[in-house]
Amino acid sequence: MAQQHFLFSARMVEKLPSLRNLSWRLEAFIVRFLLRLMQTMTPERAAKFANFIFRNLRFILPFTKKIQRNLSVAFPQKNAQEIRQLTRDVCGNLGNAAAELVFAERIWLERDERIEFIVDDRVNLADYQENAAVMVTGHIGAWQISTFVASQYELRVTSIFAPEKNPFLADVFLRLRTALPCHWISRDGCMRGLTQELKQKHIVGLVTDTRLDSGDPLDFFGVPAPTNTTAARLALRHHCDLLPVRAERLADMRFRITVFPPIKPDNPAATASEQAHQMTQQLLAYFESWVRETPDQWMCFGRRWPHDAYADATN
Repeated sequence: MAQQHFLFSARMVEKLPSLRNLSWRLEAFIVRFLLRLMQTMTPERAAKFANFIFRNLRFILPFTKKIQRNLSVAFPQKNAQEIRQLTRDVCGNLGNAAAELVFAERIWLERDERIEFIVDDRVNLADYQENAAVMVTGHIGAWQISTFVASQYELRVTSIFAPEKNPFLADVFLRLRTALPCHWISRDGCMRGLTQELKQKHIVGLVTDTRLDSGDPLDFFGVPAPTNTTAARLALRHHCDLLPVRAERLADMRFRITVFPPIKPDNPAATASEQAHQMTQQLLAYFESWVRETPDQWMCFGRRWPHDAYADATN
């Protein structure tokens, strides 16, 4: 779900409805100002600037506490000071993600110097120019940059987006998204559109590491979490590959995009539901390994586990 407010908590706005319009206007002014300011800089300087800004905004961002609680569950061995430092770094990397979106077009134009593409030997991306596939990543590292696989290998990729709640920013983010080589459809009622894309032998790109309340409980960092199995179910239903993709954020606005081999069910004779669970559990193992490597680059802004998992983490 798209964040409804950034400067005021949802609870505060619920208590004082008059804040809603004020909040949206104030947020739009700040975001537009920061984006224009970044556009006057080099990509490297803009990333450092945005990182600094978001690190220091963490005290007023409504999701900072959720980041801290998620990290506490994922890394129970870390002490409170380490978790606070990681939380600060995660907020900073949200700034990096903003800069990457602002400079997406330039990153692509300068791809020879900025992007390293790695494709597993078991994957021939040319095959997917005429065959459907489901590509999946998580909100880890430079996840938005992963869409450049489409341009590099002449693929048609369709992804979904959550419409902005702030009406004064909707046009801003829509314009930024169009710089990415991806066909976008709204999250609202998206299943029909995704199904149609796969039937037309196109690729569907999904970001599936967020919580789904109606999802199946699968292990994530050793703790059962309600998990979205849609990506695996789509791949099974349409008899196409499920491909994990990772976009790593390197130094100086450089990136490494890796396409991993297709995920297959552990037991092809199992029911479709069981196969989807098996494949999604393998996908979660990828996500977990990426987060462990770069915990400061995990954009964990929403609650990921059931409430009792957080109670255990604080005891």
